[in-house]
Amino acid sequence: MKKSLKLFSLAIIFLFVSMSISAQNQKIAYVDPEQIIPNMPEYKAAKSELEQYQSILKKQMEGEQAKMQQYYTDVMTKIQRGELSPAQQKTEEEKIMKMQEELQRKGMKMEEDMGAKELDLTKPMYEKFSEAMKTVAKANGFAYIFDKKMMLYSEGGEDLTAKLKAQLGIQ
Repeated sequence: MKKSLKLFSLAIIFLFVSMSISAQNQKIAYVDPEQIIPNMPEYKAAKSELEQYQSILKKQMEGEQAKMQQYYTDVMTKIQRGELSPAQQKTEEEKIMKMQEELQRKGMKMEEDMGAKELDLTKPMYEKFSEAMKTVAKANGFAYIFDKKMMLYSEGGEDLTAKLKAQLGIQ
């Protein structure tokens, strides 16, 4: 989630930096999304759902790993007992290698699924945040709002974090 928050913050900065700024005539403000977004009810629900989804995927992966480990143990036992010919041993080793490759593919797929799920869960929340920010900016006459943590230097501007929290109903 923090990765999405940082990407969102960077997107905001690049959006506003790309505009030509005439600071003398424009009101500038900043917000601290890290004080707002984690306090949104949507964030807490998304985090909980994501953790549950991750737990399910983790259990599935652990089950796959256990199957592979058991198969490997069985093959090694057969080899130690001399129950497999060299040709059978080679066939089993190839099968184990394929199982490992498949397990790696499933691990990468799990990571992709987690990312997609996180995006699905957080997109509406970030859209709500963005709309609230636009509402607060227009209501207070601000042309530019920056992420407080991404500012390298500031001598002025107004912190809209509290107003944005109020707009979103966060205490």
